[in-house]
Amino acid sequence: MADIHEAQALAAHRTGVEPVGIKGNVCRTARRRVGLLVEGRQAPIIPHTPLLSSASHEWEGFVVERHLAELNHDEIPKHRHSGIALSMQLNGSLRLQWKSGSGWQSATTGEGSILLHGGSGCNESIWDGTYDRILLEVIPTHLAKLTEGRFRGAVVDVADRWSFKDARLEHLLKVLDVELQQGAPTGPLFGEQVGDAIAMLLARHYATVKVGLWGTGGSIPPPRLKQVLDYIEAHLDQQTHLSDLAQTASMSPFYFARLFKNSMGVSPHKYVTMRRIERSKKLLRRSDITIFEIAVRVGYLDPKHFRVVFHREVGVSPSEFRASKS
Repeated sequence: MADIHEAQALAAHRTGVEPVGIKGNVCRTARRRVGLLVEGRQAPIIPHTPLLSSASHEWEGFVVERHLAELNHDEIPKHRHSGIALSMQLNGSLRLQWKSGSGWQSATTGEGSILLHGGSGCNESIWDGTYDRILLEVIPTHLAKLTEGRFRGAVVDVADRWSFKDARLEHLLKVLDVELQQGAPTGPLFGEQVGDAIAMLLARHYATVKVGLWGTGGSIPPPRLKQVLDYIEAHLDQQTHLSDLAQTASMSPFYFARLFKNSMGVSPHKYVTMRRIERSKKLLRRSDITIFEIAVRVGYLDPKHFRVVFHREVGVSPSEFRASKS
């Protein structure tokens, strides 16, 4: 228990968010939290500060949190979620009970066990054990934008699933967990792409509405593609959101990412990285600019991360590249 309390204290220090209780308390945090609507009031999903949160990185369309807490027969009253909520156990085991139309049911969740809840409302539940989970909540308006034109105007929702496994969701959620642990060093673009992939996987395979036709081919029309590429070049020194690029192409983010890869052969995140490295190579040929300044000019506020990415893409460090060109 001491380790958990220390972890929570560290989380409060890192996020600037204090713990808020769930029973009868409204969520009073300034930053967006994965939460519940209990009798019309917003409350956090458990009364502990998350170890990690995407709120500080301003990912668009969803919120991701990592929690670690020891629960002792904690009760969650009847509630609603403000969006589609997904959570997965990362380590340890958690015993849960929930009330359904046929009475109380129970399950023991281990590593990789997933829970999924929609916006139609959940009955009360009881949690007991190690709550070591990553949570993702998709904002409904964002999902509507992602699935625009694919569900014939219907509202996309999911049916409750209390304990199941999906290797694709498990992999993507673990990718987001690692991205948060590393502090989202490349900015929001990568995290948003992964989050959108999860949202679309839920919409395609777990939605409670009939799916329309899903196109897999096609490409971005050349004039729109040029606008996107010009936008990327003009903003290499800034944090770029997937929605910024999609809006430039007048497309939904998910289909933009798919058609961009069809058009360019790489994902938007990979293309932006390639362009940043190419620009940094040009700047490294100038001896009057420090490597730290070059890193900032190509969108890397952490010089150490810039050196790691540069070495991975080029095969040598920035200083070694500069020395070879002098």
